[in-house]
Amino acid sequence: MTDFKNLKLGKKRAVFDPRTFKLSKYLRRLPVAPGAANWLRLPTWPMYGNDTLGDCVEAAAGHMVDLWDSYVMPGKSEPTAAQIIQAYSGCAGYVPGESWTDNGTDMLSFLKYWRNIGIGGHKILAFMSLTPGDLAELKLAIWLFGSAFIGVQLPVSAQGASEWSVPNGLRGAGAPGSWGGHCIPVGAYSGTHSARVRNTVVTWGQTLTMSDYFYQVYNDESYAVLSQDWVNVGGVAPNMFDLSTLEADLASL
Repeated sequence: MTDFKNLKLGKKRAVFDPRTFKLSKYLRRLPVAPGAANWLRLPTWPMYGNDTLGDCVEAAAGHMVDLWDSYVMPGKSEPTAAQIIQAYSGCAGYVPGESWTDNGTDMLSFLKYWRNIGIGGHKILAFMSLTPGDLAELKLAIWLFGSAFIGVQLPVSAQGASEWSVPNGLRGAGAPGSWGGHCIPVGAYSGTHSARVRNTVVTWGQTLTMSDYFYQVYNDESYAVLSQDWVNVGGVAPNMFDLSTLEADLASL
């Protein structure tokens, strides 16, 4: 079992902007998510510097690009570790070699940077906030957009755990944020709601499972991210969702 306590986190406290589009306001126009989905077919995942730097937000974005392009543009050049760290510098002010500038990133600021500047040539089209801890919205975001960009306030009890589940009691080692804030993409889910349901996240160069209950307890912010990387030239994603229709509906709101 991997001991993660010496690896880095890096998600700053959640920042909310009332102007951010909310997925909840769009639910009636979207299909119902199926009972299970799994977009995580890559055999390996880069670390993207998150073993030594608090760039988990940027690393999570890199993993989402890796996932999307594995379906629609196999063989396309993916973000490099240098480009992820460059984004950490551009968005959060990190200066390589100056450890006091390694202070993490807030997710909302990075999403704006990702949309306007991009990482390694990859920009996003839009993003929508999810209701914290809402399982239906989480699963819909994964199904429609290939993954969900989530933030969690990790407890110390998650250190060394290959599966993130809620311990008995939420004090001490089980207290939200007792380890720190972390950002990861969720690229798969299965089954119906229970404490044992498995959601699969990518972090620190590997995949881990997370129970639905863990998400409900420790999630403090999440986003659905709309990316051109998720669709092919015809504008249809691997799940056969029509991007052009969604874009037209968004424009009409």
